[in-house]
Amino acid sequence: MSQYGFVAVHLGAGCHSSKSEGIYKKLCKITCEKACFSQGAALLQEGKSALDVACELVCILEDSPLTNAGYGSNLTESGEVECDAGIMLSLKSQRSTQFGAVSSLKSIKNPILVAKEIILYQNEPRLLGRTPPIVLVGEGASEFAKKRGLNLVHNSTLVSDKAMRKYKKYKERLEVSRKALSSGLKITVQPNPSQDTVGVICIDRNGDIASASSSGGIAMKLPGRVGQVPVYGCGCWAQHSNSNGVAVSTSGCGEQLILTTLAKRLGQTILERGEPAFHLKELMCDEFINSEMLSDDAYDRMGGVLVAYHSEDSIEFNIAFTTESMVVGFMSTNHEKAIVRVSRNKSSLAPPTNANDSSLSRLTMEGFIVRLIN
Repeated sequence: MSQYGFVAVHLGAGCHSSKSEGIYKKLCKITCEKACFSQGAALLQEGKSALDVACELVCILEDSPLTNAGYGSNLTESGEVECDAGIMLSLKSQRSTQFGAVSSLKSIKNPILVAKEIILYQNEPRLLGRTPPIVLVGEGASEFAKKRGLNLVHNSTLVSDKAMRKYKKYKERLEVSRKALSSGLKITVQPNPSQDTVGVICIDRNGDIASASSSGGIAMKLPGRVGQVPVYGCGCWAQHSNSNGVAVSTSGCGEQLILTTLAKRLGQTILERGEPAFHLKELMCDEFINSEMLSDDAYDRMGGVLVAYHSEDSIEFNIAFTTESMVVGFMSTNHEKAIVRVSRNKSSLAPPTNANDSSLSRLTMEGFIVRLIN
């Protein structure tokens, strides 16, 4: 058994107010230190599994009104909370992976716990030989959660004051746009800044890896809309090969991330090649910004990724994003302090000729190496 553990968290690729930068960083710091170093018992120090720790940390993010996940999520066009959550687990010793996810989930305070229960359910005896699910949606997901002992709450209790204010603002804009469109007037399309999905990557003392994500989706989404988080290979990825492992968590425009299966493509390629800092820019360009799957999409590529590459003696941690900002934090059990960053896009170029040029000019990257002591 190794003598270390590692966590990385992100609050999404989106638009984070500079005025709130301090509280964003504090949330990341608290979340990381809960796993690696706390006045109480740190989760990884206690020997908890990557699955347990990742889910517990995502719960902290879901409970915060700062994030677009769980409580305080963006509201649908009908004014309700509908959440997505997903987690992928890779066991180093068994070279096996598991995935569990939920979508369009209502009345659950912590959607990631339902995704976790789906993974646990997959390990139980199969009644009548039925194949256990990997994704559950809507009422079926809520009913499953209830049967697994999770408490259901009134969906209105998940609506924060901030989310309601945002909803009313966008609702008014939507009505103005509809009236203008029906009158034959040209409407101005403004990007939706609320693309942010939260995510956690955890590597435990056995070398097992979990990558977990949770999201309330885009503001004013159609009821029933599914983002990238619960789609296999799109929201999160975790995998081992020989003694190395990789984890990916994505954030941004869910539809673009689904069409490009970005999490899986990045994860598998980096695991094969290694050196993520060297390859990540090329991969973001080829697999996302210039992807043939998005050739008919005239809008800017809105995406961000958190990538952790685990070798025997180090963890290489990288982020890349095309949005205005991305908030991240990471920490190992060898350290007493989390490293937290609000990384901002500083590009100020002339208006681009197309969405690909715009996204490429805004691609921002940062990387760190965490040395491990066995």
